[in-house]
Order: sequence, then structure tokens, then C-alpha cells
Amino acid sequence: MSTGSAGGTGAGRLEELLDLRLPVVQGPFGGGLSTVALAAAVSEAGGLGSFGAHIMTPDAITEVVGRLRAATARPFAVNLWVPQEGERSSFRAAEAAPHAERLIPYADELGLPAPHDGGHAESHPSFDDQVDALLASAPPVISFVMGVPPVRVVAEARRRGIVLFGTATTVDEAVALEAAGVDVVVASGSDAGGHRGAFLRPVAESLVGTFSLVPQVVDAVSVPVVAAG
Repeated sequence: MSTGSAGGTGAGRLEELLDLRLPVVQGPFGGGLSTVALAAAVSEAGGLGSFGAHIMTPDAITEVVGRLRAATARPFAVNLWVPQEGERSSFRAAEAAPHAERLIPYADELGLPAPHDGGHAESHPSFDDQVDALLASAPPVISFVMGVPPVRVVAEARRRGIVLFGTATTVDEAVALEAAGVDVVVASGSDAGGHRGAFLRPVAESLVGTFSLVPQVVDAVSVPVVAAG
């Protein structure tokens, strides 16, 4: 989900929903590239700062939400990836070792460090554990990409007063997100940065550009829409 701005009929409602001075949402950076300083700076400037927690352990998620709260009194978002149906949401670094070993000759040839697991026994924690930690920490906003958040997550977020964002790459994905109870839909066109968040169709069938996708999504849903592209 890349940096975007609120568009369509929902723009004013997004500002009211989150008490934003500017209808601008900073996209979360995955892969450990998000920083508390950047997210807090965007929120302090009047937009919605975001932090990508995709690879973080539950304890690290709890810690970073606390650091964000200490850095800004304004709303902010924390992002997670929803695992696809049938996809494992966790794996151990040891499982990747045989594949990493095959890359060693190429790394040696290029004078690069040998592939490694970064010192983590668990390369990716369970989505359920991540989202439980996030719900318990109760940030103002939780955003999701790659799918629809589970029913129990939507219900618990509503109980705790957490606003939910979901990312759509097609109109049918936007409709599915609204039907699930998501409060804001991020319309991510094919020209948006970062990973393609397609989940109802193959990526090759979700390559609608932002300028075409956004008005279609605005017409299809009643919740605020954020343009990402």
C-alpha cells in the first residue's frame, strides 16, 4: 500500500473519522523499513502516519505501538498482511536454509555476503499472534493488505474503537472489504508502489490503473476511499 490521498465522496468523512487536518495517508513500509519517526512526523503534520508490522513479532508490535503513542498524540496506523486462504502464515528460517545454500556460489561470485536468516530462528510469526498483539495494543487504525481481515478481528476492532483500513486492487475486492466491515477502502492501482495486494483474482487480472480504479470503487462502496498510486 503506497502513500495516497483520500478521494471521491468519502474524503471529508475520512478527515472527520480520524480527525485529520489533511486527507493524506502515508503508506506503510514492510520489510523492516518503517520508522516511528516518519510515521509520527506525518501524523503530527496532519496526515495519517503508518507503520508496517508485517515481519514483526507480537512483542515487537506491542513495543512499537507504545513508541508511536509516545511520539505523537495524533492518529496513526499499523499495517499487517492477511495470509491468503491455504497459505501458511508462519515459517522457520531453517526451512529456507537449503534454498539459501544454493545462492552462495552466486553471492561469492559477486563478492556479496552469503545469504542468512538475519539471526532470527522464526522468520515470520503467526498472523493470528500478530493481530492479537495489535488488537490488544489498540492503535487508532489497523490497515490490512493482501486480503479481508477475519470476522473475529473486525468484531474485536469495533469493540475497541479501532478504525480498519483494507486494500483493494479491484472493485470486487473493495466490495468484499466493505461487506466484511472495513471502515475505509484503499484503492491501490497498478501504478501504486510496493507489492500488489490482489486477493480475489490473479495479479495479472488486477492491473487497473489508479485513475480508472478510484472512481469505480467510489461508485461501488459507501465508505471513504483512499487513492494509492
